[in-house]
Amino acid sequence: MLINRKSFLLASAATVLLPAQAASARTQPVFQLPSSSAKRFAWTIDDGDSDSALKNYLKIAGTTDQHLTFFVTSSYSPWRNNASQIKDLLDQGKIQLGNHTFSHKNLVTASDQVVKDELQRCHDFMMNHYNYDARPYFRPTYGYWNKRLVELAASIGYTVPVMWYGTFGDSGHTPESEVIKLAIQWIREGRIVIDHANRMKSPHAMEQIMRVVNVRGLKSVTLREAFGKNFR
Repeated sequence: MLINRKSFLLASAATVLLPAQAASARTQPVFQLPSSSAKRFAWTIDDGDSDSALKNYLKIAGTTDQHLTFFVTSSYSPWRNNASQIKDLLDQGKIQLGNHTFSHKNLVTASDQVVKDELQRCHDFMMNHYNYDARPYFRPTYGYWNKRLVELAASIGYTVPVMWYGTFGDSGHTPESEVIKLAIQWIREGRIVIDHANRMKSPHAMEQIMRVVNVRGLKSVTLREAFGKNFR
């Protein structure tokens, strides 16, 4: 299930590309987790435009047993503002980061060079601020992807495009009652669900989402925990 987001920032100057990391491109993105005897799902959080929202998700990762995967849009200032806590949680294995570009351009309509620059700049940001290599995971902006994009990303080591099988529908100004309804609908075993750190959810909404997870006996795992360290 795909959700398109309406707004994005403009990219700026290009950067030097990664050293050659060319690898075979996947023919399809990843939409759900591999089979497992564990009752698990992947709670993935995109963008990070809101400092308070990002802090709230980092708190969940730090104080509960739920491990979260964040897809970083690195031009958003909360990723710099919270760098110390993010690094600590990475070191503890409680979160994982993926590449969601520098400025959230539509990569399907961008030139080859812009596609590589957008992914490269986000990659460089994560290396510089957290000493963290997010490869091979990236999330195509707006859920838009095609063969060319997948091949370009793979050419610099981002070989695993990650989509989702369930959404909270919260990239825009979705009423919280609808967000809760969608969480109830989509948080299921084996699913990759998409959430956003763009607006602060109320304590009530977060309590209801956590209740769904706990009542169903689920554990959120990072993509690396689910797919293994050598997945490409």
